[in-house]
Amino acid sequence: MDKTFFPYKLDSDYYRNVKSFGDDFLEYSRKYHFKDDEETLEALCIGVYWYLYGTTSLDLNSNIHQALANLAEYRRAFPEDKIFIDELRGKLLTKFLLKPFKKNNEKLSKDNLELLINFLEATGDYMDQIPHFRSFEHDLDDCPSLTKWFCENSEKYLGEYTCNLDEYLENNGNSHLMEEDVIFYHGHELEYHLNMLGAEIMNRIFKEEYDKRTRKAIILPSCMNANNKNCRAKEERLGQVCTFCNPNCNVYKISREYSEHEVYIVSHESTAFKKAKKEDQEELGIIGITCVLNLISGGWKASNMKIPPQCVLLEHVACKKHWLKEDLYGKINENELKLKF
Repeated sequence: MDKTFFPYKLDSDYYRNVKSFGDDFLEYSRKYHFKDDEETLEALCIGVYWYLYGTTSLDLNSNIHQALANLAEYRRAFPEDKIFIDELRGKLLTKFLLKPFKKNNEKLSKDNLELLINFLEATGDYMDQIPHFRSFEHDLDDCPSLTKWFCENSEKYLGEYTCNLDEYLENNGNSHLMEEDVIFYHGHELEYHLNMLGAEIMNRIFKEEYDKRTRKAIILPSCMNANNKNCRAKEERLGQVCTFCNPNCNVYKISREYSEHEVYIVSHESTAFKKAKKEDQEELGIIGITCVLNLISGGWKASNMKIPPQCVLLEHVACKKHWLKEDLYGKINENELKLKF
């Protein structure tokens, strides 16, 4: 497949480069005296989102925010109405929230942070980040300062992995207008880099607690399933489990190779761990396999449920739901997966 079909694509050097970026970022951040690395990541996320979406946040009508937030909440509560709700949300998101990138020079005050949170809430894509932003207590002036360093350095470390993004969106962007994933789909290059760095920082933040857990589970996206529509996986409490119907399937191979651990297929990040019990919160550590733009949300979703995560990124997008005309096999760096055990 032509490389321009992928908004991002990793290679064998990616993990070395992102680890170096993580080292330099955390070293630079020490000057701001954050209480820990998680607060540092929170500050960077706030700063990047303010930089990318601040102008739109300031202009967002409060009634539109409330309508979109209510629809997103209704969608989570009543998934059987998804088709109707997504159609309405897609029209509202495209009309009121999808704006060309415009550099934001407004000061990040507490009031403006609330407006940014309103925007993020309206999109429906950042629900697991929002609790962290609401409880953020560090000096907000440090968020844009940290973001400036990030913007100046992310291209050097990670730019080669997103070098086709602009061309990809130019060739494919119109296909998602009026659809509920329009904001997610049109993510800026900086948001890809934020999630790549976020994966590295989160792996460091949660590793100690993850290593203590007596149970380990690999969470696989459905794009790694060769059969997909004809899959015979059985539904269990924490996700679907492979029944070994196709030896050529990546889920089959990973389930066989890591048979001493739990392996689940989860169709969407929003459905993960809905049936988790107290025993899971006390015993389970997970390795999430995900595409780039789902990383920070998925990592904090697991952490918010007291299940420490580790992450291995898909080497490219693979599903037709958001990105491609046909599903592809999702691939990962197998050595990075082995290092998690």
